[in-house]
Amino acid sequence: MNGVLQDAGAARLQPWRRTPAGSVGLYGYFVRLAFLKFLAYRLRYYTGVVSYTIFVAGHYYLYLALYAGRAAEGLPASIGGLDVREMVTYVAISWIGRSLYFNNISRDLARMVTEGEIAMHLIKPFHLQSVMMFEAVGEAGFRLIMFTIPIMLVVVPLFGVGAPASVAALGWTFVSFALSLVIYSQLGFLVGCLAFAMKNIQGVLRAQMVGMDFLTGVVVPFTFFPGWFQVAVAWLPFQAISYVPVMIYLGKRQGPDLAQGLLLQVGWAVVLTITARLVWRVATRHVTVQGG
Repeated sequence: MNGVLQDAGAARLQPWRRTPAGSVGLYGYFVRLAFLKFLAYRLRYYTGVVSYTIFVAGHYYLYLALYAGRAAEGLPASIGGLDVREMVTYVAISWIGRSLYFNNISRDLARMVTEGEIAMHLIKPFHLQSVMMFEAVGEAGFRLIMFTIPIMLVVVPLFGVGAPASVAALGWTFVSFALSLVIYSQLGFLVGCLAFAMKNIQGVLRAQMVGMDFLTGVVVPFTFFPGWFQVAVAWLPFQAISYVPVMIYLGKRQGPDLAQGLLLQVGWAVVLTITARLVWRVATRHVTVQGG
């Protein structure tokens, strides 16, 4: 009789495993939930269309003045391999792409740690890194429909943005920006993990906000910088977020260069995802909950 009870108890203590179909359903739910959450606050993105148009306009007139000054001095009409029309297109596509892949994972994770909310997430049967990644996918879906496309409809005709190098280049640009979303999200997750050790990372978040636009090439193309800077940046993941997809759109990356650029993005996406998972594992072993 005791043996029967022990066998029954062992059967009941079998660790619970979620089926692959259950995982798809669970994380698909977070994609849908994030989409609906941002849809509820969609009015603020209408003002974002205006602010992004102002950003593009500022760069547009700045680079027009720069190229006009070079022309007046008899200097070459190309800077860093880009003429004035390509430069205007570069700026516009960079900001349009940013409107798609941008998210606040680092800020959200830091807030969870600071306010003690992270304790509740640690006891739930899912991995927070995966949840935040899928929420970023849902947010990107919302942004594509309610933010990125409206910005394109305003910016492209207003500033005479050039067409993609080819239909295939347009498709590969979209694939490349999708990979940018993964890289940007995992970098944000790594920055957010700093809150476990530093408790308050508001300064880091501000530096990230400013530095990312510069290091990803949104503000200035890497080809404008000295050679040593370009070599240094080539070893970092930032160029894979904005510079690579925009170069694909312009037709500057074709054939082997296109494949190399996409493989570079896939490599950084995998490396950052694994690194973030390892950092998360170490950080949660030494978590100190504040507030709550």
